[in-house]
Amino acid sequence: MIFDRRRYGKDNYVYLLADGADAALVDPGDAAAALALASAHGLRPRFVLHTHGHPDHTGGTAEVVRQLGARVLGGGGDARWYRPDEDLAGAGELALGALRLRVHPAPGHTPGSVLYAWEGRLLTGDTLFWGGAGNCRHGGDPARLAETFLGVVAPLDGGLRVYPGHDYAEANLPFALDLEPGNAAARAQLEAARAARARGEEPAATTLADERAANPFLRAEELRPELLRRGLPCRDAREAFVALRGLRDAWRG
Repeated sequence: MIFDRRRYGKDNYVYLLADGADAALVDPGDAAAALALASAHGLRPRFVLHTHGHPDHTGGTAEVVRQLGARVLGGGGDARWYRPDEDLAGAGELALGALRLRVHPAPGHTPGSVLYAWEGRLLTGDTLFWGGAGNCRHGGDPARLAETFLGVVAPLDGGLRVYPGHDYAEANLPFALDLEPGNAAARAQLEAARAARARGEEPAATTLADERAANPFLRAEELRPELLRRGLPCRDAREAFVALRGLRDAWRG
């Protein structure tokens, strides 16, 4: 099996999944980067998977399809940005030749956002980031994103390694530390991300357990007292999440 990623633009990632000759590109927002990633492994992917429809994740898809004839799959709720050949709403298990993935609908950042679980990895697009969560400014809904975090992400295995659509660790973790200055897990993750950049390397994936210790959006209930202290009323974890999303949107560091 093959799993690899390649950065494009400032901080986007395209991913490659393969089991034998059966391969898929996830979020090929840049066609040249996606095709080069596949070529580096001698693969010709027959499938394109999208975590959501925003153009920085789908912008290279037409060229990838033109060159490879790949079939495009994703959440039909994002049809305002692109139209997948197959709508994965309610798909659950997904079989792409030898590739077997689990699809988790994850609306909030966009209506059609999904997560993909494969071989101990969780590809989260712009729903869950290292140290953060997706914003809801471009077709999203913070209340729906809260429901996704509480109802979809929370029950998942803590051992899953998290692979997001962007490397935002160094932007997100200072916000986490502003909320919880004594959070040793968040501080360690930030130091690790900065050290990786200094070495010219990509950050290592965290696990969901790591994120539950450091990521404020997975700690909404624990952060309710701090939010209340800041004058942000929240009666439960859902309201705390929405308050956190608004606070992060306004935060300038």
